Formats: sequence, C-alpha cells, structure tokens
Amino acid sequence: MTEASAQTIQASSDTIQELRSIAERHIREIQEEKEQEEREDLRRLEELQHYARPRRREKIAKTTTTMSTTASKMRSAHDVLDRLHWDDSLDASKFTIGYLERFTGIKEITASSWVSEFTEEEWIPQHRIKYFKQRNDNGEQVTVWDREKRIDRIFGSGLTNLEEAKVCSRDRGVVLAQ
Repeated sequence: MTEASAQTIQASSDTIQELRSIAERHIREIQEEKEQEEREDLRRLEELQHYARPRRREKIAKTTTTMSTTASKMRSAHDVLDRLHWDDSLDASKFTIGYLERFTGIKEITASSWVSEFTEEEWIPQHRIKYFKQRNDNGEQVTVWDREKRIDRIFGSGLTNLEEAKVCSRDRGVVLAQ
C-alpha cells in the first residue's frame, strides 16, 4: 500500500468518525428535544388537570350531594303493581295504594281492587299513585314504596334507609310530614 492510499484511507476513516460523531450528536439532540417536548406536554397536561380539577370536584360534589339526596332511579308505580300482580310471594290484599284524587286529596284503596283498565270508570292514572303500604301480621301499615320520600322496599331502588313517611292531604294537594 502506498502512502497516498494510506492517507486516503486515514482521511476517509477520519471523515467517517467525524460524520459518526455528528450523527450521534444529532441523534442526542433529537432525543433531548423529544424528552423536552414530552416534559412540556406533561407539564401542560398537569396544568390543565390542576385548573380543571377544582371545577370537576365541585361538579362531582354537587352530583354526589344530589345523588345522596335523590338516590338512584326509582322503580315506577307500574312496576310495583306488576310485582304485586305477578309475584306469588306477595299478597296483594295486604297492600294499600295511596293515590292523589284531584278534588279530595289523598285516597286509599286496596291493591287487589285497583283497576288498571282504561275502559273502567273508576280507572285512576298510575302517575297519581303516591305510595304503597303493606299491612303487617299485627295490623300495622308500613310504607313500602313512596314516590316523594323515594322509599322502595319492594325492589330496593330509591332511598330505603329513611324513616316511614307520613302522608296527609291538605288543600287538595299532598303534604309529607317528617
């Protein structure tokens, strides 16, 4: 090998080393830029969460407060009537239905005599049903479903841990006493 070719090889090797170091430096710079972008994205995300979190907490607190007072969706009076009609373990003659009569206020009728046919003159819309009471073995009546108090001891929906609601009518409307 001649000295010229050795110098050419050495120059090529030096050039390759220089290019390799430039490429490695460039790759490190790209890596650092990516890491910096990731840190900035993370910081922006944390700031967004920080400023959005109080509003979300307030919203969740309001929702939780509302949910704790209103509870989950309650089963309808129609569902209770169907349960009384089809469930053999429940005796419909032991249940009383309290409904709002438009002119005289709250009236009660036994569940076994409830008319659900539209063609009957005595028919009462189910949205007027306010409560269901069950007669115990000792003759006491216990509220098992109450729309206003959200008591549902038939299905377990609504608020089941409340005291028994006392319902009375006043001025053709419904007043629930504590």
